[in-house]
Amino acid sequence: MRFRYELASMKFEPTREEKVAEGIAEAIFSSGIQPTKSLSVSDRCGSSRRGTRPSRLFVRQRWLFCGFLFFLLPSTAQAVDFSTHGYYRARVVTNQNIDLQTRNRSITNSNNRIGILAYNQMRLRLEPNLKVNDWLAVHGIFDVLDNVLFGTSERRQLTIHQPVVGTLTLPAGAGSFYQVGGNAGENGSLNVRAAWGEILSPIGLFKIGRQPSHWGLGIFQHDGRDRDSDFGDMVDRILYISQFELTQGAMSAGLLWDIPFEIQEDPRISGFNDTILNNGRDTNQYALFLLYDADDAAFGVFGGYRRRNGAEGGTTTTVTAPAGGGTTTTLESGLDGDTNLFFGDMYGRYEVKNYRFQLEGIFLGGKVTTGVAADGINFQGIQPASAANPCGTGGIICMPAEQPIRVVMAAFEGDAKYDFGGELNLKSGFAQGDGNILSSRITQLGFRPDYKIALLMFNIPLGTSPAFFDSTLGEQLAGGVPITGNYVNNTLYVSTGYKHRFDIAARWGEWWKIGGQVVTAWAHKRNVDIDFSALTGTANLPRLTETTSSMWKRWYGVEVDLSFEAKLFEHLLTTLEVGGLLPGRAYDIEVQLFNPASIINPIPTDKAEFAWIARVTSTIEF
Repeated sequence: MRFRYELASMKFEPTREEKVAEGIAEAIFSSGIQPTKSLSVSDRCGSSRRGTRPSRLFVRQRWLFCGFLFFLLPSTAQAVDFSTHGYYRARVVTNQNIDLQTRNRSITNSNNRIGILAYNQMRLRLEPNLKVNDWLAVHGIFDVLDNVLFGTSERRQLTIHQPVVGTLTLPAGAGSFYQVGGNAGENGSLNVRAAWGEILSPIGLFKIGRQPSHWGLGIFQHDGRDRDSDFGDMVDRILYISQFELTQGAMSAGLLWDIPFEIQEDPRISGFNDTILNNGRDTNQYALFLLYDADDAAFGVFGGYRRRNGAEGGTTTTVTAPAGGGTTTTLESGLDGDTNLFFGDMYGRYEVKNYRFQLEGIFLGGKVTTGVAADGINFQGIQPASAANPCGTGGIICMPAEQPIRVVMAAFEGDAKYDFGGELNLKSGFAQGDGNILSSRITQLGFRPDYKIALLMFNIPLGTSPAFFDSTLGEQLAGGVPITGNYVNNTLYVSTGYKHRFDIAARWGEWWKIGGQVVTAWAHKRNVDIDFSALTGTANLPRLTETTSSMWKRWYGVEVDLSFEAKLFEHLLTTLEVGGLLPGRAYDIEVQLFNPASIINPIPTDKAEFAWIARVTSTIEF
């Protein structure tokens, strides 16, 4: 939990109006129109002063001035202290073979999907702060052109006037010349990420509104406010924090109420024309934390409870499924139900000399209803989808309601900084996997995507899952998607790295660093293990599973990343990074297929191949 504040003490000072008026009046009247004696605002704007008798003209001028001055004071009293910081970031990215497959001519249906993938992207991050006074403040986080790729957004096409046929507009692509905004990137050209207010009272700090959430190393709550982050956890929250100073360090405690989902609408807008739903179907989270924080050590506990009363028997999403005769249909599916989830997250930090060690561990338990439903797979023998049974026909796969959840995750970081310029780091962590991701019990969640351990692994979607092809028509039915995503999940990993800093004795630069890291990881559970008959209730459908028998055989591989960084012109940070991944068996397409009705083609073995990435990032911080 990131926060910094000081408790306010009650104090009585001249009002803002009195300060402003006195300052301006002092400047005006000390110019020679009045005696040099220092006076209060009431003296200056009064009818007379002790020991003097001003002229009638001076009194008239003085009253006219003071009346004009106080006429302006209401607007002056609303003035606030405004500041902003943030960054502008531009990236040039090139990936090669991130599907980890190359053209294999011995296979009928190639698994090769991607060769070189290159793009440029940008973001302007603004974090304005408005300090109303010593007790009140308003903050915001805005992203302009939020990770928008160069050449995307709405485009203006070149137009050509032809006297006979009129004005011709060239199509997108060759005819595109200008960008004019519009939606692109993750959230669009303008993303209002957060806006919240702070009230600093004698009993503690209140933070109200949509605000960033961060705890510990960031594996469970990560605010994404680092200059290399791309996402960030923002929550609609009411937070109370109190801090108690100790002989060494301080003890902080906090209570918070999150509203991740609200079922209601504002009746002034909807007019109650729609169905009025029960507030029990909202999602609410209640949590608290305790944190001891000192210069050389910290320890904290963050725990909470999430609750939602779902509409049992109701649907949650829309899916597409086979309707017979080679057609498809769209229907409501997914199973709704209650959620009662609890979590506990412990964080510790210890520093000695130039060494720092950090550890975070989390456990999630209880029951949760995800409402997830996957589009129906058109296997031979699948009955057409039925709206009366949207989770038992059409090959639709639905997650059960009120699934038990048991998830364990942990991360460790150790780093050292030396006087000669060396920086050493060691990372290790565990994110529990699930041997059957669509089973009744949920045992995996994954770290937040802004917690990174490498350039490629668990940062870029990698690999290719086995693809299913219909044995009669030859159409691809499923599979052919990445094995791992853009966040740490189903893995035990270890990484170590070293950087060396060199100071620059020049006005245009401060330092440059060169370094690298080595990362390796193993899959905790099989990534591919699925039984379609059990999931859909239809007999004689395929089942496939990886051939590996232990975690140590499910090796993701080894990645080596190299980097060059420099800080120039006080605010410009430029980084060149290159990384290469030698994939292991966990990325190979190597499965056992049980295909009793021979409705899909055999899935041949296909080894994963080398992949690399190169990235240049320039960031102007302010």
